[in-house]
Order: sequence, then structure tokens, then C-alpha cells
Amino acid sequence: MCLTFDDGPHPELTPRVLDVLAAEDVKATFFVMGRLAERHPDLVRRIEGEGHMVGHHSHSHPNPMSVSSLTMLREARQASKTLRDILGHPVRLYRPPHGKLRPLDFIGAWSLGQTIVLWNVDPKDFSRSSSEAITDWFEANPLRGGDLVLLHDTAPPTSLALRSIIVGARRSGLRLDRLDRWIRWW
Repeated sequence: MCLTFDDGPHPELTPRVLDVLAAEDVKATFFVMGRLAERHPDLVRRIEGEGHMVGHHSHSHPNPMSVSSLTMLREARQASKTLRDILGHPVRLYRPPHGKLRPLDFIGAWSLGQTIVLWNVDPKDFSRSSSEAITDWFEANPLRGGDLVLLHDTAPPTSLALRSIIVGARRSGLRLDRLDRWIRWW
């Protein structure tokens, strides 16, 4: 299974998430926004330097249903360029804001060589008021092999719940890793 983190990098919260992942020896996949990556390039380099995978989540996270497909293509292109400039290589993973895409958005992403990544487990950690609420959700909805979990490295309770999520997954016999090691399709 794979833990993924959206909406960062956040200067205070992303390092907390990274510290927990390091302490638990878990690799994950981060979908960062281009505009935040521009503000915090060292954090993006830290994510990759610690062995995690970096993808993008558009440049400014517009609602895809409120803007044109051309705007979404520009967003993807700008975020990709920003990350290429920071990391020195292209990123291939793209998670659209809100997980929403129209047919032209797919074509635009594919024209940029992007692989679109969604999820199948969403605890809505960004809307939960405490780490206990997040861990309670995972206890009520146990993880299974093959799950692709959506979390947010910008949600304050997430880093506090992360260790419990990892322990629970391991207790169930699950292996956690980066997306590219989990699925070998490129």
C-alpha cells in the first residue's frame, strides 16, 4: 500500500510528516503544489533526498470544474517546470486538484508526459479536528493491500496520527512504500 500526501510543502507541517516517516522507515509519495514548491524549494529537495517520490498537484490548486482545460494544462505545465528546475529532472506523477478531470484534462496531462494518480482511501484528514478523529477513522476502515491513501501534509492533526496509521498498517501485515516501487508500470 502507499501513503500519499497532497497540498504541500508546508514549512512547519511537512517536516513533521517527514520526521515521522523517517522514524518509521517508511517511504511515501508527495504531490506538491508548484507555487508552494517555489517558496520552499529546500523542502522539496528534502522530500526527494529522504527517498520519497515527488509528483505535482498543479501550480495553484484551482477547482478543475471552475476553470478551462487550457488553464489546467497551463497549471500542470507550470508545476512540472517548477519541479524540474528545483529537482533537476522531470516529475511524471500528477494528481489533479480534487481528483477531478475532464477528457481534455486527461489529454493535456498525457501530452505533457504526466501519469495521473488518484486514490481509493480518503479519511478526509484535512477536515478532522484531531489526530484521534483520524486514527478512529482508520480503525473503523482498516487498510488493505493495494490501498492508495490520500493524506495532507498541510493538515495539523495528520502528522500526529501518522505513526498510528503506519503501526496499524504493519499490524495488518501491509508493506508501505513509494508509488513507483508499489506499482511497476513505468
